Amino acid sequence: MNTRANRFFLSSWPIWVKLLVGFSVALALLSLPAFVWMRSGVEDVAVQNARTFLSGIGTEQKQAIESALTNARSEMRAFLNNPENERILVGLLLGTRNTGVSLNLPQVDAADMVPLFRQTLLNLTTSPFESIRVLDRSGQVLAQVSANSTAISSADESNSPAYRAATAALLQGQTQSLAVSSRGVGVIEMTLVVQWRDGTPIGFLVARLSNARIVFNNVRIPANDNPFGAFSFLTTAVTTTTSVLIAPNADLQRANETDESVAVDRGLAGQTGTELYLLREGDQTEYIGYYAPILGTPFTLIVQTPSENAYSYTLGYFSVRGFVVAVGVVTLIAVLVLLFNGMIVPPINRLRRATQALRDGDFDLPVTDTARGDEIGALATSFVTMRDQVRGLIADLEQRVESRSRDIAATQEISRFAATQRDLQLLLDRVVSLIIESFPNIYHAQIFLNDGENQWAVLRASTGEPGRQLLSRGHRLAVGSVSVIGQVTQQGRLVVARDTAVSQVHRRNEFLPDTRAELAIPLRVGDQIIGALDVQSKQRDAFAEDQVSVLTTMADQIAVAIQNARLYEDSIRRVAEIEDINRQATLRAWQDYMRDQRATALVQEAGTGTSLDMSPLRQQALLTGEVAMGRVTERSTVPIAVPIKLRGQTLGSVEWEIPVTNFGEDRLELAKALADRLALSLDNARLFQESTRATERERLVNNIAAKLTAQNNINDILQTAVREVGQALRAPQVSINLRRSANGSHENGNGS
Repeated sequence: MNTRANRFFLSSWPIWVKLLVGFSVALALLSLPAFVWMRSGVEDVAVQNARTFLSGIGTEQKQAIESALTNARSEMRAFLNNPENERILVGLLLGTRNTGVSLNLPQVDAADMVPLFRQTLLNLTTSPFESIRVLDRSGQVLAQVSANSTAISSADESNSPAYRAATAALLQGQTQSLAVSSRGVGVIEMTLVVQWRDGTPIGFLVARLSNARIVFNNVRIPANDNPFGAFSFLTTAVTTTTSVLIAPNADLQRANETDESVAVDRGLAGQTGTELYLLREGDQTEYIGYYAPILGTPFTLIVQTPSENAYSYTLGYFSVRGFVVAVGVVTLIAVLVLLFNGMIVPPINRLRRATQALRDGDFDLPVTDTARGDEIGALATSFVTMRDQVRGLIADLEQRVESRSRDIAATQEISRFAATQRDLQLLLDRVVSLIIESFPNIYHAQIFLNDGENQWAVLRASTGEPGRQLLSRGHRLAVGSVSVIGQVTQQGRLVVARDTAVSQVHRRNEFLPDTRAELAIPLRVGDQIIGALDVQSKQRDAFAEDQVSVLTTMADQIAVAIQNARLYEDSIRRVAEIEDINRQATLRAWQDYMRDQRATALVQEAGTGTSLDMSPLRQQALLTGEVAMGRVTERSTVPIAVPIKLRGQTLGSVEWEIPVTNFGEDRLELAKALADRLALSLDNARLFQESTRATERERLVNNIAAKLTAQNNINDILQTAVREVGQALRAPQVSINLRRSANGSHENGNGS
């Protein structure tokens, strides 16, 4: 049966259509006989005039009240639509709530709302409101301000009519509601839902309307324009104990006396018109009344006046039929209530129980309302579908979380070890072991590193007994060969052999016959391929995309760790070479210096000499390069010898005797520091002396050159040269011989 045909069945109608049809039928049953019976009465011109007058006055009053209510709604909506006002209200509602994140809301309390409401919604001259309240989602009053009071109070209004009406409107997807109640006088309250950014309701803005401005000013009939002595009032249902009546003080007593009438019933039933009626059975006073519902409210407007004409013959007639109509209305209302209860409440309760079971983890509680064709059936179907989806999502998420947690833990463990390990071989061995321990579907892991010529990928780490055998054989594969490792190390991209039985690149290894899937990932440092990480599984198609991604990240970290280990080893070697060169250079420099000084040792002493010979201590310090300490002497001193070390080379030693009372670790550290300073000072002095000697040599050479340049005769030049050189070198005899010339002559120059 198609959807268009289903529209003709009652169970397929939307709930609001069912309610509308039900109440319309009930009102029709009530109105039709009354209309027929009342038309049988005698109508005269006076009654018609009264009806025309009441209808005109009532229409004007109805429009004025509805306009005032519309303006009040618009004013509240405009206030809430103002971004700053909304932000302040949200700050008041959420200011004390701990959400775990920063909401960037102002700090607002109840006192801050007084000036805001006074300046906007509670203007004393024009405002249609008497007071404003702010309720949180649970009905607690957070702020309350009235037009003539500055008191700030808080209370629980979770059972108030305004809060109940607002929550009922929320269930129907509405953000605005109106509630009426009786607190000695009739009270009309408008409520707007305050929503969070995502549309979630977080509280309510409740405004109590001013009866004087909304009702009294619009229902008073000036005496000059009221020849029939009519009066007006607003009222709600009269069949309950919670009826509400609103009328000016001058008309309040008469309104209370005439609150139960056909006009009230018809107005509350949604009808508009005028009627001639008696108030109640046994009452001889007849009224002509105008009735009309106030749209958007539970009120009906009654404008009525006592009839001046006596209709004695119609009293019993109208009373009997009025009783029949009343019984019919009560019966119809009872039927509608039962129907409403039977159609909505039980399935909602069943859905509520299913929701609670879902909350407790029970996904199998039967939901029997899915066969219904209305909104409740659609809701039940959607709930069952959602429950099945939630069950599947939870199972899938649990599996994903477990797998991802394991992968992350493995990656962290390997990354932590790779970041702290400097021994390359130990790093490689531990990494492949961790991979086997962390991934159950991998039974063998190994690492290949390219050789210096980038021709062979050499196995450097492998797991298990097969790995030990392969390592002992020096297993290697040619870069670019027809193998998984050969292709990876040449092309620099990962290769997956999901089924080794049909793979074109997998190369069977006799030590690993159980391999059914193989994954090799390049170890890359920048643009350079330094090797490959190879993992193997006994299951076909064992490597999922998530695991490949994790292993790829792991391979990048391993490559960086390998490079760091290599760089670290290289830096250690280079530092050792540099230190050795420095030591040798320092030793040669001091050997040259001592040779120039023509001494095998330079010794200086200070203090009081003793009979104790500490040469063995000095020799020990020179040989070991460490502080040497002797035994306590008879003078209660401790002899120590500290090596004088410069750039790792021991130049000599310095000796002390330190009183036992002053001896301690601080004294040893001080002695070491002084020896280090002494070494620097000695080296600086040596360098200075060498620089001075070089300068002196340069000066002598320049002086001799200047004197030679001033001579023009060869003999004078030779004489000057031997004299100056002899003086400079302090030589007792200096001779200069010139080679024989081509003509057989020769010249000699001698000097001393």
